[in-house]
Amino acid sequence: LFDRLYDLKILHIVDAFSRISVHDLKRNSITLEETDYVIHRLGLIISTFNIFNPEKKGLIEGFFPTPRIVSESTLEQLLPTFEPDPLFDKCQFIMDQYTFIEKRLSEIKEEISSLSPFTDLRLDLEGLRGLKKTTIIFGTCPGEEYLRMTSDPQAKDLLTCQLISAKEREYKVLIACLNEERDSARGLLNGYKFTDLPLPDIQGRVSGRIAALELENKDLISQKDGLAERVSGLTKEYRDKVEIVMGYHEDQRSKTTTEGNSALSKRVMVIIGYVRAMDIQGLDRLLSKEFPDSSIVYDDPKPSDTVPVSISLNPFLRPVQLLVNMFGLPNYFSFDPTPFITLSFLAFFGICFGDVLYGLMLIGFSAFMMKRFGPYEDTRDFFKLFFYAGISTTIFGALTGSWGGDLYRPEYLGENNIVYRLMNLFIMIDPLSKPIAALILAIGIGIINQFYGIILKMYGELRRGNIGNAIFDGGLWLIVLPGFIIITSSIFTGIPLWLFRFGGLIFLIGAIGLIVTQGRGEKGLPARIITGIVSLYGIVGSYGCMSFVGDILSYSRLLALGLTTSIVAMSFNMIANLFKPLGFVGMILFIIVLIIGHLLNFVMSIIGSFVHPARLIFLEFFGRFYEGGGTKFQPFGFQGGRVRLIKTSE
Repeated sequence: LFDRLYDLKILHIVDAFSRISVHDLKRNSITLEETDYVIHRLGLIISTFNIFNPEKKGLIEGFFPTPRIVSESTLEQLLPTFEPDPLFDKCQFIMDQYTFIEKRLSEIKEEISSLSPFTDLRLDLEGLRGLKKTTIIFGTCPGEEYLRMTSDPQAKDLLTCQLISAKEREYKVLIACLNEERDSARGLLNGYKFTDLPLPDIQGRVSGRIAALELENKDLISQKDGLAERVSGLTKEYRDKVEIVMGYHEDQRSKTTTEGNSALSKRVMVIIGYVRAMDIQGLDRLLSKEFPDSSIVYDDPKPSDTVPVSISLNPFLRPVQLLVNMFGLPNYFSFDPTPFITLSFLAFFGICFGDVLYGLMLIGFSAFMMKRFGPYEDTRDFFKLFFYAGISTTIFGALTGSWGGDLYRPEYLGENNIVYRLMNLFIMIDPLSKPIAALILAIGIGIINQFYGIILKMYGELRRGNIGNAIFDGGLWLIVLPGFIIITSSIFTGIPLWLFRFGGLIFLIGAIGLIVTQGRGEKGLPARIITGIVSLYGIVGSYGCMSFVGDILSYSRLLALGLTTSIVAMSFNMIANLFKPLGFVGMILFIIVLIIGHLLNFVMSIIGSFVHPARLIFLEFFGRFYEGGGTKFQPFGFQGGRVRLIKTSE
């Protein structure tokens, strides 16, 4: 049964004992020893390959998983023929040698480092340590202290000093004294800031020992290179096979672990899980045809259940799901916000990055990357999202008259150039010449988006049948906030008296409704009224007037980022234009500076144009309606983390 469910891949299995409590049922006992044994051996082989021949991955591959793609027939042919033990023995032998070499190289490095202070001491250290009546002291002291010590009569009486080296302000000194005067000598040396360096326990001279260590180091590196060459041959022959087999056994381990979630008695096995409604017929067909003695019971999830979430989207909307995944999957009893944020995000991105040249660059780059990573759905969808964003960028760049900043100007591309004609054909508003109008437009977009979020809040409540919550926590705010906007706008501009009175009236009606309803969960009339009054500000409750003000002001960043992109582009145009009077060379420099400057601005601006719209979605928009906390629906079957398994027909 488990094998067939695994092949069917439609059932998300959960721990049976988290849902039922029957005395006669016991947990299905599983064993992972054999699988873990194989995984351990394959893991050592892969580690050996990665140490000597790490896989080269580009920047994109570093962020997105690119599993090996293998057909079912290839896997079926590989598993019986691939025996990891001989390869494991070779790799283990290599790793043992490698570990020994690395340890010895570290020891050599450490010893050479410890001997380096004594390289100027060209004496037989064994002979120095063998003196019977004399103590030899070696160390350093500041130059001025050494000069003062050598002129001290007491030091002359106790010590015999030999200057070994004098570098900058530090002197290395070799000192001899009688054994019976050793303590007095050391006490005297302390007064001259003398630092004792104990002589190393080696035979012969330091230089000879270092030469021997360097020769050994060279030999070990040669041995290490030999190991690397040997592993390189193994890597070329076996890496793909090992990775595929490793992916299979890792998935088998996950499969066995999941089987442990079932419950058993002497005659009955119980499996509990989730199945999508569209897959019920397939599950029924399997059980009735191949397991006629089985019984299945379906039940709708309860609000207290942690229900896994499976989101199905059409190919156009699927790339935008990336944004929702970044924030966290929606609660099962909520709704997927992807279709509702697509237009907002793309519009915000286009406004922030709005430039025709940059939009076309983004479209071209994204199309290339989509083709390159075609087999990898997640990576392809990531670049498809930026492909859409490039279209939005191009549109808003045309509407705001930004074509590489002001690259259309006559001093750059000549009089009446085609870019200049196209710019005049499409431009609707120039944010640089009309910043106040552009700011009002950005704030207007924010107001519309906030109202849109409240409407989605109402939609979510209505889907659950909570009509009261939809009206009290959403509908009343759609009455209060327009009135609040009319009243506050009268502070900055003159409005007709009738409009001001109308705004005050609807604000008052909505405010009374909120005061009465926002504290409906509190006990006692005073607590309800106080909670309702406070909710108008936004400290408690579903929203708030001050929250609304803060949220819509955040949309001014759309104007700021859009202006930044254009102004920086214009700056690079001006810098490049400085080279044009230099003739042919100046024209070459003009083109080079334009390319480098606009590429730099493209890279810098695209980051902010993604991050800030995402912030507006996640904080100012999702905060109105979104309910996260969902877990991903993972049907029991081959998951393909390291390996992606495809049907042979594919």
